[in-house]
Amino acid sequence: MKVNLCPLAFCLFTALSVSGATAQAHTLKLAVGAEPTEGFDPLLGWSHGSYVLLHSPLLRQNADLSWQPVLVDSYTLSKDGLSWTIHLKPNLKFSDGSPLTATDVAYSYNQAATSGGKADMGSFKQAKEIDVRTVVIELKRPESTFIHVLGALGIVPKAKYGANFAQHPIGAGPYKLTSLQPGQQLIVEANPYYAGKKNDFEKLVFVFLDQDSAYAAASSGKLDLIRIPQTLANQPVKNMKLLVQKSVENRGIMFPMTPSGKKDAQGNDVGNDITSDIAIRKAINYAVDRNILASQLFDGQATPAFTAVEGLPWDNPEAKFKDGDIIQAKNILDQAGWIAKTADGIREKNGVPAKLTLWYASGDSTRRDLAQAFSAMVRPLGIEVTLKSGNWETVERYMHANPTLFGWGSLDPMELYHHYAGRLGGEGYFNPGYYANAQVDKTLQQAISAPDWQAAIPFWQKVDWDGKAGAGVRGDAAWVWLLNLNHTYLVNPCVSLGEGAPEAHGDWTVLNNLQGWSWTCQ
Repeated sequence: MKVNLCPLAFCLFTALSVSGATAQAHTLKLAVGAEPTEGFDPLLGWSHGSYVLLHSPLLRQNADLSWQPVLVDSYTLSKDGLSWTIHLKPNLKFSDGSPLTATDVAYSYNQAATSGGKADMGSFKQAKEIDVRTVVIELKRPESTFIHVLGALGIVPKAKYGANFAQHPIGAGPYKLTSLQPGQQLIVEANPYYAGKKNDFEKLVFVFLDQDSAYAAASSGKLDLIRIPQTLANQPVKNMKLLVQKSVENRGIMFPMTPSGKKDAQGNDVGNDITSDIAIRKAINYAVDRNILASQLFDGQATPAFTAVEGLPWDNPEAKFKDGDIIQAKNILDQAGWIAKTADGIREKNGVPAKLTLWYASGDSTRRDLAQAFSAMVRPLGIEVTLKSGNWETVERYMHANPTLFGWGSLDPMELYHHYAGRLGGEGYFNPGYYANAQVDKTLQQAISAPDWQAAIPFWQKVDWDGKAGAGVRGDAAWVWLLNLNHTYLVNPCVSLGEGAPEAHGDWTVLNNLQGWSWTCQ
């Protein structure tokens, strides 16, 4: 692939670069992701959680997944689990110096609930201002995971919020926007009124480069932090160190769970006569060798995943199984009546050949490579997988009737609910395979209704398998989960990002531990 060594954004950035050790210690230059298409409005859920750059939520998540206050002095949950009482710190201010009060918090929550954006408000009902520093947030029903909303929704100033806010944001985060050149770069400077811990960098300059261009520019010394593909992580770059961040970003393949013949509300096909057979789903799960995928496709910068929440507290510790087991997989198919009758070895059952189409989003070489490897791994079973790709609008038309490769990964256990709740079947990207199991739905509801997120953990773990039912391979095998990807970066040797929570799915999630970033050189 031919790489343009000086795209417009980088050339412009080079001209604006600050030189000298002292200035460099206070200015950090980054290429970590594309410009967010939705702008910088936290009420619309910009860039998958990187609200912490310009805006501040009420709480933040620690490396051990516990929670600590940012804007609040204290918070309590009522005994019935239906209301959170929030007491704000005194004298809070937004980045423009205007006061941040309970009025702004209540407005932010009420507005986010009706904005139609990406912000997931869970069972939120309404927020009420009690006094200048006190807010009560009411829920429609108890929800053990609602604390994640408190740690996710950035607060905006009611008096300044309007139609152009996404391009001219004002917040209470660690930085304030000073310059945005669409398609080129974003410059932010430290917010003097930030209520949380500040790091060593007075200015951050984000350059919007694709990963190939950023990697090509890495050795120039003009960038301090660059996100790179996992496949390039083992290629040394002069004057840069490799940083590998633990991540919960995963890759998995969803199976349509119902027989064909139905349509969704948009008239798209729903169901698949092959994957609706549990034997097919189980056999594929056993046949895939996740260690080979991790070591050969991603040069060891990935780990095998057997559930949607691999490595998190709500993962089922007994979910793992012996994969790469072709003999076991073939036995499952034989016993279910899938017999190889044709010269090419493709299995059939009741006259239906085991031929599938796997869809994935185009423009991502790692998804393409993973899809190709998956197809090759299941072919010895007598299952033929043809690959098709397109933009997400195209994939949406086919994902309810065909296996589809997805990327997910969140620190919120509600992700399990989004994958497996029967009531969410076909709702956007939630439960696209129309999975439904009454016992799993009951377990999900027990998890959500638990008194707090710690008490919910045993119920979340049972979603995979509770001894009688589950969405995992011992149960319905609704997905074939493949890998968790490491997030890989090239970093200036003088820069430390500290220890934060595992990074989630999305380019900008490296920012979620901004308070721990430091300059380590004299």
